[in-house]
Amino acid sequence: MSILIWPAALLIGVILGMFGAGGGMVTVPALIYLADMPVKDAIAMSLWVVAIVSATALILQRPWRDLQVRLLMTFGVSGVFGSVAGSIWSQWIPERFQIAMFAVLILLVTFWLTRIELSNRITVFRFIPASVTGFIIGVLTGILGVGGGFLLVPALIYLGIGHFPTAVAHSLVLIVVNALAGAVTHLGDTAFSLSMALSFSAVAALGSALGGMLLQRLPAAQLQRYFSILLVILGAFMAWRSLTPSP
Repeated sequence: MSILIWPAALLIGVILGMFGAGGGMVTVPALIYLADMPVKDAIAMSLWVVAIVSATALILQRPWRDLQVRLLMTFGVSGVFGSVAGSIWSQWIPERFQIAMFAVLILLVTFWLTRIELSNRITVFRFIPASVTGFIIGVLTGILGVGGGFLLVPALIYLGIGHFPTAVAHSLVLIVVNALAGAVTHLGDTAFSLSMALSFSAVAALGSALGGMLLQRLPAAQLQRYFSILLVILGAFMAWRSLTPSP
């Protein structure tokens, strides 16, 4: 195991606290390439880590008055069904194809983010688009071991939550629900160290506190630009790994 796994855990927490997204996208590669874990074990452990750290960030940010309960319920219920289905389907998907899916999704969402304009307005959500979007993101959560935030934040903005910190808060709630559903489904299918998972989560939780402070202090447009740069780098790296023969 590389010593870089602990700075990576801190970075994961910062990213989740700032963006309500990206934790799983960094956690899975970190566990695979820095902790020498098999892909499927890394995916299962990342679901627990992302759920714990997202819950910590949510508690620290205390956004309760800004949350739209109906939207959360719609996304949450459809996301749980999707996450369970995705976790089951992931057992039959080749590991190299999972990594390739990861890379393609990251790059597509990066392109999408560059074309979304933020505002401070919050409008009423649409039930059917929200249900379908929640289910699809839940499926991807189960298959790829990500909390879905890198899709949730742009989707929430598109559906009417144009205020970036509010979209982040909603994303954190939904990440906890989706990631826990996928993690429970994976129980018994994979084996990873519980002590490693708790230690990794504790370090990442410290990072989430720092990320939450940065979220309140940096302009939304600047945060969006930094996140897009991170996604490009990570997507290119995962694409390269999917095309590189295994040792």
